[in-house]
Amino acid sequence: MLLAPAAWAQVNIAYGPAALQVLDLYQPAGVGPFPLVVFIHGGGWVGGNKAVGKYIAPGLAAAGYAVASVEYRKVPEVTAAAQVGDAAQAVAFLLRNAARFRLDTAGVALIGHSSGAHVAALLATDQSYLSRAGVDPRRLRAMIALDGVYDVTANLTQYPSSIRMEVFGSDKAAWRALSPSENLRHMQAHPGFCLLHEDTDPRFIEQAGLFAQALTAHHEALRSAVAPGLRHPQLVGRFATPGTVMLPFTLDCLGHFLSRA
Repeated sequence: MLLAPAAWAQVNIAYGPAALQVLDLYQPAGVGPFPLVVFIHGGGWVGGNKAVGKYIAPGLAAAGYAVASVEYRKVPEVTAAAQVGDAAQAVAFLLRNAARFRLDTAGVALIGHSSGAHVAALLATDQSYLSRAGVDPRRLRAMIALDGVYDVTANLTQYPSSIRMEVFGSDKAAWRALSPSENLRHMQAHPGFCLLHEDTDPRFIEQAGLFAQALTAHHEALRSAVAPGLRHPQLVGRFATPGTVMLPFTLDCLGHFLSRA
């Protein structure tokens, strides 16, 4: 599949006052308005960069979607919860400025990778973040997660690390509050969930399985897929490589859930 590049990209658009509260916006060709996809990069809550959006955006822009790749503040400067708040602020900013950026405001989709998938999944399940940012949670129509963390307790218990303990601390109640799987019972709006994981890292296989079980138990709309033989970083780095599943799966999810907006 030959992918057309995004027609243009505007970088470092400020959505908040902090230096890292910026985003890059990739637009398809045409006059719009374009349906909006917000990408949240990974980096273990302590690193990473929105520049990896360049791997995600072209394939989606070729299909007619505008893609915002969001930067956010990192631990230890802020907490993991504050990172979710940053992402909610970015969504609110884009919706407030929809006319300026030629965006369709009927619905929004999120894509997250790794810790960014954790942020995206929390936005979708703990809807207080969007509400506090001034966004009606019903505007979120789809959440697509690539190799994420959804059950913090299981993640820290089965795969402890000093970095993850620094991020989440030792308060088990806080672990539950920051676990998307624990927030499902409180949801008032119900986006579609699309989970994709590779089959080489048992951490992400386990996390996807736990979240899929929780979603099914709560009767949430779910689609899932596996990227065989790929490693964790390749879910982004090879997102649109012909023969891989990430882009087709994402387009299928967007077509199914976002088109209902």
